[in-house]
Amino acid sequence: MIQVIVITFTISSVYGGVSQCSMADVKSLLEGCDRLTGLNVTSVGGTMVNDHNCDVLLPKQVFIDEPLFQYALADSKKFYTIIMVDPDAPPQIEGEFFLHILKSNIPGLALRTKESSKTIGIDYRGYKPPTPPRGTGPHRYITLLYEQADGNNFLPSVPSSRSRFTLSNWLRGKSLCGPVAATQFRSQF
Repeated sequence: MIQVIVITFTISSVYGGVSQCSMADVKSLLEGCDRLTGLNVTSVGGTMVNDHNCDVLLPKQVFIDEPLFQYALADSKKFYTIIMVDPDAPPQIEGEFFLHILKSNIPGLALRTKESSKTIGIDYRGYKPPTPPRGTGPHRYITLLYEQADGNNFLPSVPSSRSRFTLSNWLRGKSLCGPVAATQFRSQF
């Protein structure tokens, strides 16, 4: 059975001062790097994943510590939310992911900096490094950046569990636009 899962997506526009976001299905984000652009993810050791090497296979130790997230087009007057998920984590039920990070109220200026080793914001689900189980093959680690329509007043509900995180359900009713930028890397045991 094929399910269509809808989430907020890239295009936002303003009508009468109210931000409107269009919708797209999450499957388009899982089809490869064509839709995952604009975000740099840099490890503490200096390994960077971005548009030029999206989907690169890296040892899991590269991102053992929380990486620096950068978005050159971030608006310094806006705030953002970062979500990193693993769609390949067992039991691999369509639309469910393992949640590796949920960080909100990130100032746009913080996403533009190059001097920091960690992106500032509020950790609602702190960073959990890649831990693909033995024998499960390469896992994709997809990082999505959303713009917060309500400025720094965004107070997300914290998912009760990292596993079986349903991104589309969690996004429903939130004042988020995007993803405005994204990237992915792969890792295996």
